[in-house]
Amino acid sequence: MSIGNNIKILRTKYGLSQQDLADIAGVTNKAVSSWESNNKEPRMGAIEKIANHFGIKKSNLIDENGMELIDYVDSDNSTQDVYVKPLYGSIAAGTPIEMLEVEEYIEVPKNIALKYPKSFLLKVNGDSMNKVVPNNAYALITPQEEANNGDVVAVAVNGYDATLKRYYQLQHTTVLEPDSYNPEHIAKTFSGVEGEPSLRIIGKMVWFMSGYDNKY
Repeated sequence: MSIGNNIKILRTKYGLSQQDLADIAGVTNKAVSSWESNNKEPRMGAIEKIANHFGIKKSNLIDENGMELIDYVDSDNSTQDVYVKPLYGSIAAGTPIEMLEVEEYIEVPKNIALKYPKSFLLKVNGDSMNKVVPNNAYALITPQEEANNGDVVAVAVNGYDATLKRYYQLQHTTVLEPDSYNPEHIAKTFSGVEGEPSLRIIGKMVWFMSGYDNKY
């Protein structure tokens, strides 16, 4: 089995796109495509980055039957069921509040962390999205500047404040819509005219976990 096949097996095992793996290896997605099609072989530096990220040996990627031995690698990361993600601050799921940076790392399932290698956590405060994500939960955000209609996104308002809402881009307006059992929350529309708050998509919510202090 070639190096390219080994890389493809590893990538698909964790549900990653070629771009995700390219970010891990520090290369372009075209490079990953050329590896998997066996047109080129990765340099040792890229192999080392991939191996270190997944907690495996370089030989698992290089050797012909390396992927068959992946479950027997003597590596701290290979036996862990969780990874840690940074919690960058709080995000309001109601009235936008200033997003404060917090130096804290929180454990998330390993398969989630590997699927979204650049993701980070934000804590949800408020009930305007409680049909989707409860108050005090941790929302996992994968950075991106664009979104599809209906996506739950973290949006920066005027550069510093942030809110979590469903996103809709209409012909001339952007709508941030709550998804709440509380009828007091209503959609807000932004037309981009001078004097209105500026909007910037921080990223898309791809997963969440309940807070440790939630009561049921």
